[in-house]
Amino acid sequence: MIVKPIPASAASTQWDPSTYLKFAQLRERPVIELLDHITVENPQLIYDLGCGTGIATHLLAQRWPNAELIGVDSSAEMLAEATYLPIRALWQRRNLLEWHAEQPADLLLAAAVLHFINGHEQLMPRLLSQLKPGGCLAAHMPNWREAHWYRLMLETLEHAGVGGKPLGTEALRRSMAERRVLSLDCYYRLLAPLTQDLDIWETEHLQVVDGKSPIFDWVKVSALRPVLLTLDDQERKRFLGEYLKRVHEEYPPESDGRTLFPFKRIFIVARV
Repeated sequence: MIVKPIPASAASTQWDPSTYLKFAQLRERPVIELLDHITVENPQLIYDLGCGTGIATHLLAQRWPNAELIGVDSSAEMLAEATYLPIRALWQRRNLLEWHAEQPADLLLAAAVLHFINGHEQLMPRLLSQLKPGGCLAAHMPNWREAHWYRLMLETLEHAGVGGKPLGTEALRRSMAERRVLSLDCYYRLLAPLTQDLDIWETEHLQVVDGKSPIFDWVKVSALRPVLLTLDDQERKRFLGEYLKRVHEEYPPESDGRTLFPFKRIFIVARV
């Protein structure tokens, strides 16, 4: 199992594999749903884009054990965790903004990663162009822009500063408010002319999570990373104090001590 280098300019700030894996079973569920809709037979070359700790890569290896399997991620920490998996895979450290397949793939899997990237109108056709004829792009993306916890994050950034002023830079607040994920009909109009078969759907899963602050534990390793990494120490302290209070009020624990966490996802399976 090999980890290839990434240029220093493309390296990401550290991710926390242990915190990410805390909800591994819940993160695995949408991958299983996605795999159930893939009809490619005996793929020879598979890329797992944004593979992280290898949750999806492991499932791919179980389904297609004879395929050449390549996990791609920008985080050295996540890839280091992935190398402990008992599977045959090549691990590449790459920034997906610059990534291209070394040879056309039978399957590109992108599980919970494309929503971090702007410009899906250009991104999705570029990914499709990395496929062999008959190849498949399969992706799922959290659709969290209307979620209560995301709205609370935006409101906290806007009003939790000293005297009710905004926190962080205008660029940060604008970036967090930007909608990267398109609507289902927009994805259809974008991808249908480029594909032979196209399946697009959305689900909402009522995730039931454990812990003292499970909603924050989930989002701090994904959606909130840009906020927590960009704010200075004092701003981060103010943000966390206000945000945690709001999240706990919005998502109180049930009588059994567990917390209900509705979560929407968009799924796309496109064959060229």
